[in-house]
Amino acid sequence: MEGKNINSNPLKEEEKIIVGILNKDCAQQLKQCLDSLLNQEFKNFEVVVVDGGSKDDSLCVLQDYSKKDERVHYFIQKSKGTGMARNELIEYVKENFPECSKIVWGDAENVYDPKYLENIVAKSKGFSVVGGKNVIDSKNPLAQALWWYYNGFPEGVSGNNECVDMGIYKKHKYANVIRGEDYILHQQLVMEGHKLHKCLEAVCYIKTVETFSDFISWTRKKALGLFQWAYNEKKIISLIRHYLIFNILIWTYILLFFIIVLFFPFLLALYFAFPIMLSFYFWQKGKSFVRNMRKITFFYFLPVLLIHFSVVFFEILKLNLFKK
Repeated sequence: MEGKNINSNPLKEEEKIIVGILNKDCAQQLKQCLDSLLNQEFKNFEVVVVDGGSKDDSLCVLQDYSKKDERVHYFIQKSKGTGMARNELIEYVKENFPECSKIVWGDAENVYDPKYLENIVAKSKGFSVVGGKNVIDSKNPLAQALWWYYNGFPEGVSGNNECVDMGIYKKHKYANVIRGEDYILHQQLVMEGHKLHKCLEAVCYIKTVETFSDFISWTRKKALGLFQWAYNEKKIISLIRHYLIFNILIWTYILLFFIIVLFFPFLLALYFAFPIMLSFYFWQKGKSFVRNMRKITFFYFLPVLLIHFSVVFFEILKLNLFKK
């Protein structure tokens, strides 16, 4: 796959990589994250953690690790939202590490394979954005059913696991939104002709929501982030239309069930064939993006998709109707 070339020269040994970690109230996971980074086979990097005002022991953890290893740095976020957290970290890097050529983004919940940085940095030569492979590290079927969100169709790039050329930030900043700033930037880059490349050898183990109440809250925050961006950019109608299409398709298929039951019951077997095959596809393909995929997860994929697209759509509609 070809990408827009920001820097055609191969990455030099002396060029420094920054690993930017977003953290808030994830002290225990942060320890595992930092341990996995400091044990990387690739050594020429610094870790910068931006803390979003944690109430747990995160700052104590950061103080401890910064004393043990001079490659660990941190600061407390001044503003709110993950978009602004990323922008503050970029400015910190520009001021303190002007020699930095790339930022590898991650979250405190991530745990990295020992060859992660080596692989993603090697693949980033000649590309503006390269994403790694997100592997769901959970036995929870709801969490496992979200593998597609972090890996895309076909393989996409997620903001909590990507290597971005610093040249991108000469022109772009992340949107000042509560969630979804990475998706928004990716869409802008694609419109400009950039190709977002995927490196399946760069493996990152991630955590995500494990209860339906957390899933709903998490999805609503994504909807709010998209709404904030679309409202500021005057693209509300376009955003609503995008999710409306998905919802029309999903709910039309559900209503079709009642029509078939009433008038064409002999077609029920054919009706159920499609969701069964689709669920099998998600389950089978997801095995490479989930640690120990469970059989019960097979039944979670379609409800999760239905809830996700419906909640995002109706939340955006509500926000638009009651916007101040």
